[in-house]
Amino acid sequence: MKNNNFKVIHKEFQNNHLIEIRDTTTQRTLYFDSQHLQSAMSFLHPQELILSYTRYMLLGLLINQQPKNILIIGLGSGSFVRFFHHYYPTSHIDGVDYSQHVINLAKNFFYLPEADNIKVICADGSEFINRPNDKKYDLILVDAFDDQGMAPSIYTESFFTSVSKLLADGGSISFNLWSADKKTFSNIKKALANTFSGCLFLPVPDRGNVIAVTMNQEIPWHKIDASLKETKTLSTRLKLDFKQLIRVTKQNNGALKVLLKSLFR
Repeated sequence: MKNNNFKVIHKEFQNNHLIEIRDTTTQRTLYFDSQHLQSAMSFLHPQELILSYTRYMLLGLLINQQPKNILIIGLGSGSFVRFFHHYYPTSHIDGVDYSQHVINLAKNFFYLPEADNIKVICADGSEFINRPNDKKYDLILVDAFDDQGMAPSIYTESFFTSVSKLLADGGSISFNLWSADKKTFSNIKKALANTFSGCLFLPVPDRGNVIAVTMNQEIPWHKIDASLKETKTLSTRLKLDFKQLIRVTKQNNGALKVLLKSLFR
């Protein structure tokens, strides 16, 4: 977001990094070190997902359009909690972040919702998923970055194996990945492919983010279809451009080869 017409409403140093919260007339943003945009929120529509990569992380809603249990690892300013609290008010939402400081910022500055069906937990994501837990999640979103990039305790094959066990039948997990470190990115892609039966990679246009959408089943291509009435209805209701997400998905994941293979069996 390039806008010099802003007011800094909060500034502090945390772990030797500058944290700034800035306001414009329409948005509130969270910056690290004055240049790294972490989160953005619309004052008029706080449930809106402003950053493009967050919208790409919701491709899994085509696979399960009515998630009852949702797990968010990496709370940030609470964008996903606001979104799901607005559009899925009866779903149970668990939000996990390792930093109580981040949780407090989300509560104090970014309208983090409080409700009986929302539970915010301060814990390391890798520790949380290994707690005794009978709950299964229909949708899991992993957006765990520290000041060095992708959190090393999260983006590992052991974490992928553990979190895969929390998926309900027909559920999916979206991981926000950063592609700048080619070797690390390649190793993570291989680990994901080794762990999950279905794995899609969505490069976010004009950003370094790549979203991995994974599942414990083969990819249900019949649900990832822009021509379906259900897809169009969901796009309108959630104000998300699933047509664009589907186009990027099929361009980068060989959907045509899969279709041709099924036709000529």
